[in-house]
Amino acid sequence: MLGYAVVDVETTGFTPSAGEIVEVAIVQTDVGGVVTGSWDTLVRPLGRVSGTHVHRITPRMVRDAPTFTDISAQIRSMLAGRVVVAHNLPFDARFLTAQLHAAGLPTPEIAAGVCTLKLARRTLSGPTFKLPDCCYELGIPYEGAHAALADTLATAQLFRHLITARPVPTARPVPELSVPAQRTAPPRLSRASR
Repeated sequence: MLGYAVVDVETTGFTPSAGEIVEVAIVQTDVGGVVTGSWDTLVRPLGRVSGTHVHRITPRMVRDAPTFTDISAQIRSMLAGRVVVAHNLPFDARFLTAQLHAAGLPTPEIAAGVCTLKLARRTLSGPTFKLPDCCYELGIPYEGAHAALADTLATAQLFRHLITARPVPTARPVPELSVPAQRTAPPRLSRASR
């Protein structure tokens, strides 16, 4: 295993049948949870942009963004050999798995990753275990709910804390692609340049 891939997606709905990804971020860490790289991008959905009141992403912001199909092989290669981590993994896994599958890149291993929400419920005092609340309890800086990169960076710090507090449950890394894939991430785009 190369380490972990902490992921977060912002979407236009609550289920893949009713929504699409409009922003995705991936933070790679080593096996100890130390951040080794980050990447994020807005994504132009095939349907309309909704949920702006939650994620603040407008149709104008995604007009020139790549479609998910455009970046699917790149996302798949950034996950390859890594265990996927997310805060509320079932939500992110459903969208990533559905959209990667639609692009011809099935990755059922995403759902077998590590959920920091579940780990936090077993480790922290609560009373709620939303990402901002977990970060507040542990003194982790958190600068922007529902912004994919801010959420992944905060989740990566939370995950590092949690894996030092208790062992990580067994999870399967996403396997390597059988065809060569681009292994380098593109330059990170700042929100202002999108």
